[in-house]
Amino acid sequence: MAQGLPESWLQSCARAAVLRALRRIKHGRLALKLAYRDGGDVVVIPQAGLVFRPANDAGRARLNAAFHYDASNTLFSSFLSADMNYSCGLWSGHAHETLESAQLSKVAAVLHKARVAPDHHVLDIGCGWGHLAIEAAQRTGCRVTGVTLSRQQKQLAEKRVRQAGLEDRVQILLCDYREIPRPEGGYDSVVSVEMLEHVGEAFLPRFFASIRDLLKADGVMVIQGTTVLDPILHGRRAEETFITRYVFPGGHLPSLGELVTAISEGSQGALEMLDAQGVGGHYVKTLQCWRQNFLRNWDAIREDYLSSHEGATEASVEAFRRKWVYYFAYCEQGFRSRIIGDYVISAAKIAQEPSLGG
Repeated sequence: MAQGLPESWLQSCARAAVLRALRRIKHGRLALKLAYRDGGDVVVIPQAGLVFRPANDAGRARLNAAFHYDASNTLFSSFLSADMNYSCGLWSGHAHETLESAQLSKVAAVLHKARVAPDHHVLDIGCGWGHLAIEAAQRTGCRVTGVTLSRQQKQLAEKRVRQAGLEDRVQILLCDYREIPRPEGGYDSVVSVEMLEHVGEAFLPRFFASIRDLLKADGVMVIQGTTVLDPILHGRRAEETFITRYVFPGGHLPSLGELVTAISEGSQGALEMLDAQGVGGHYVKTLQCWRQNFLRNWDAIREDYLSSHEGATEASVEAFRRKWVYYFAYCEQGFRSRIIGDYVISAAKIAQEPSLGG
């Protein structure tokens, strides 16, 4: 098969041409379509064989999550801000604003939409390294249960919870969203920040059915997730992409319309939409910061990679570096051209079935 755009970059072929394709703002949609629809040969990079797991049932979801998130806590700490938020920041536009302040603004906005109160029990699905859970407990005094499928995330999140002295308020579980235990009465709020992309197309209704079942009556759901334009979604449903091949196996970017339908159908009408806020434009600067941090800290990342990959060659190390640089550039161009978006959606669980009787 012919070599595709991502493979050209990973194999150091046609460097200038690949970067030009990704950076062309005027023709950004074409560049992303080329990347979405590449038909290239698979480049042999470390652990590449793990990515061919398209389904996201409970067992495969764990393997798919481990492929990306169990890579190394050192890797992620090298390009994320100190809070370790691996999602879109919320930028105010101030000249000297930092990535960390943008992430704090995002967390504050999510907690505000979730209407978190001191006596609440909040569920964070896809809690990552625990920052939102810790921030929620510190800001409001609430209790938080965080859920992740990554052992490395759980380990570091629990360490950070202990350092914050919040063991009595924050619990981190290693389990699938389909297996989350429901406390008596349910959760007051369920939040999930950019975990949605890992659910998989076939499981979106099941995801929102789970949230419905976990929430109390009148409880609030706030999800933040990456979306794709409807025409792109319909044109690539059965196609493998750079992201699903090399970065997020089992991933699926829904359209906003698909999300709204899945919320309604999956919850059987029990989750009533309150608000949908588009924040995709904020991702351009977030990704630029991540890429700059990654390149600035490459020497440390390289040493960490070599120490954890016995037998790694210079070629495999360079392919690893290029995969991440391409990933940041690929996503940045997607958000810049608005092929990809990011939405914060809030909904409330209806207290009882709506009555149609007279």
